Amino acid sequence: MKGILLVNMGGPQSIEEMRLFLKNMFSDKYILPLPFGLRQFVANMIAKKRHPASWEKYQLIGGTPIIKHTEAAGVALAQSSEMPVYTAYSYTPPFIKDVMKKMADDGVDDIQVITMYPQASDTTTTSVFNDVNKAAKKLNGISIREICDYSVHPKFLEYWKTLIEEHIANEGVENPLLLFTAHAIPMYGVKRGDKYPDTVRHMSKRLADMMQRPYEVAFQSRVGPVKWVGPDTDDHLEELVAGGARKVVMIPLSFTTECLETVYDLNIKLVDIYKKDDRVDHISRVEIPVAHPLFIETLKRVVNE
Repeated sequence: MKGILLVNMGGPQSIEEMRLFLKNMFSDKYILPLPFGLRQFVANMIAKKRHPASWEKYQLIGGTPIIKHTEAAGVALAQSSEMPVYTAYSYTPPFIKDVMKKMADDGVDDIQVITMYPQASDTTTTSVFNDVNKAAKKLNGISIREICDYSVHPKFLEYWKTLIEEHIANEGVENPLLLFTAHAIPMYGVKRGDKYPDTVRHMSKRLADMMQRPYEVAFQSRVGPVKWVGPDTDDHLEELVAGGARKVVMIPLSFTTECLETVYDLNIKLVDIYKKDDRVDHISRVEIPVAHPLFIETLKRVVNE
C-alpha cells in the first residue's frame, strides 16, 4: 500500500520540549557539522543556555503554530490525494522513525516522503532523508521515494503569486517593493556545495517576473558567530528604507507554515517597528494560510508526478 510521509522540523509545545527541540536540532550533523562527541556537548550547552529565552519568544506568539498547521496540511492532503498521510517531525515528537514504524505496521510498504521545505538544502531535506533512510533499514520490504524540491513547480509558483497579489490588493498598496526572505544557512554549508541560496534567488526571480514587480532577496534568522549567507533581512531592510524604499511587502518564501521565524522575526521585530518609521509609507508581510488549496494541490501533484 502506498502512503505519504509529510515531514516538518517540529515545534516545542512546553518549556521541556523547548530544551529537547534545541538539543535535537544542534545534535543534527547537518545543522552543526562537528565531531559527534563535541557536537553533543555543544548541543547540550546551547539547549541549557538558550531554552528559557527561546521559550519566552514562543510565549509572545501564543505557542508554536507549526504542529497545528502541518497536521492540517496532512489531513487536507489525505483527502485530496486519497492516500493515507502521516505527519512526522525531526526535532520534536512524533519522530520520523516512530511514524515510519507505524506506517509499516499499518501495511504501508511504499512511502512517498515529502517535506514542508520547498527548497532543498542539506540543513533540511538532506537531514530528513538521512533520518528516513536510517529508519527504513530497520523495516523489511519498505520502498522509499524521496521528493526533494518543489520550489519552482508551476502550481507552487501559482500558490505564492496568488498569496502575494491578494495581499497587495487587500492592503491597497500600489507598486510596492517585494522583499523575499528565506531562512539563512551558514556559509560553510554553501562552500560545501549546498545550492539552497541559489534556489531561493531563482524562485524569487521567477515569481517577480511573473508579476512584473521589483524585488529584493534576503536571508533571516542567523544565530551564532559563524558567517551566514546574506544579505541579512534585518540589515537589508534598513538599507532599502534608507535608500528610499517607502513601500515594502515582505514574503517569507522558504516557509510553508507560520512559525517563530515569521511571526516573531518578521512581524514583531520588523513590520511592527517599521510601521512607526516616518521613512516608510507602507510595510506588511504576506501571511501563510493553513492548508491553502493551491499548496495542497502542489503537494498532491508532486507526489503523483
